[in-house]
Amino acid sequence: MSKQKREISSESPKSQIVRYCIILGLLAVVILGFYFYLTNQSKNSDRQAEENMNEAQVLKQYDLEKQYPKSIREVVKLHCRLLKVIYNGNLEEQDMQALNMQARKLFAEELLAENDEEEQFASLQKEVTEFQSAGKVFVNYTIDVEDDISYRTINGAELATLYVTCSIRENGTTNFVEEQYLLKKEDGRWKLLGWQGLMPEDAAGDK
Repeated sequence: MSKQKREISSESPKSQIVRYCIILGLLAVVILGFYFYLTNQSKNSDRQAEENMNEAQVLKQYDLEKQYPKSIREVVKLHCRLLKVIYNGNLEEQDMQALNMQARKLFAEELLAENDEEEQFASLQKEVTEFQSAGKVFVNYTIDVEDDISYRTINGAELATLYVTCSIRENGTTNFVEEQYLLKKEDGRWKLLGWQGLMPEDAAGDK
């Protein structure tokens, strides 16, 4: 009996250490697993929330200070997305104003100086009302590829020109309107100096 007690006494500290290591290892695995579970749940929730938002909500929350478009095409694309929502949506005035403010963040300083905020918004509201009253729908847009962008420098200012083809549906027919965009580089960011519609091409049929 005394021999058995001595054997148990001599093995007990080692067994305890091994047991503690196993328990601590299991706890670490459980904690890490729970952490990754919560992280994935949070990411999935954020992704699901974004997917459930409509385009107007997504664009209103777009942080242009932290996520300003890096290329000319991305600047123009974002502007087209904003215009498409503004012209197509039955928006509340505050929502249209919020989207217009997002669009103005893409404007060059010269364009902002030439367009008072209140006057520009009033003009936009009038254009949207006329557009919708005519039964028009902004269907889609196609932006020039990178190779088609024209660059030039005037008095030290870097300028770029590209074209966008907008498809506008009216009375069952889709018309294609070509828009010319002019951009200027300011503080490393491409900004809109202006855009204008060129002669529209009537489509042969509804697309």
